[in-house]
Amino acid sequence: MITTNSRQITTQAGVSYVELLVVIVIIGIVASLAIMNRGQANEQFKRQNVARELKVAFERARFDSVKRRADGASVAFASVNVQSTQLTITTDANQNGTMDSSDSTTVSFPANISVAPRSGLSLPLTVSFNQRGEPNVSDAAFVVCNGTCSFSNDTQSTADIVYVTATGTVSMLPGGSDVANFAPPNVQVIPGGTGIRSQTQISSP
Repeated sequence: MITTNSRQITTQAGVSYVELLVVIVIIGIVASLAIMNRGQANEQFKRQNVARELKVAFERARFDSVKRRADGASVAFASVNVQSTQLTITTDANQNGTMDSSDSTTVSFPANISVAPRSGLSLPLTVSFNQRGEPNVSDAAFVVCNGTCSFSNDTQSTADIVYVTATGTVSMLPGGSDVANFAPPNVQVIPGGTGIRSQTQISSP
């Protein structure tokens, strides 16, 4: 209480119960939105990690087959076996020239992350690479999803695409992207009497 010139001025400070309740409700709403956004970001991060792991697995297998000049007989192809919840990569990891049981590595995907192939393919699917780096499956494309989805309902916010072209190039695309089809390259075997070694093979576009 302040006294000035015989007048009394009363000052009060504080908030009412209604104002306090409004502030609490606003804080609760903001906190809920923050938690939801964080959860969505974590799911997206896990999905993109799986897509990158799948892409790297294909690239490692391709490089290994090219390096060892794999022919599928005396020199085994490197490969990636893709399932809906895991992948297994097989390469000559210990570099002893043969494929041993220790040369296979299985990576399990986190919960609520799954992989589906493009139309016409089914899982489990093994993609192997020859000495030219070409896959045995032409235009192998896989959609990596939060939950379960397919190429018919994938979106940029829920999926990523890992695509292996007919020449073996591996790309990672956002969900909902159009995946082009490329024909496998023609391979012409040159006879030994042409002055070129018989082991030489020429690929034409």
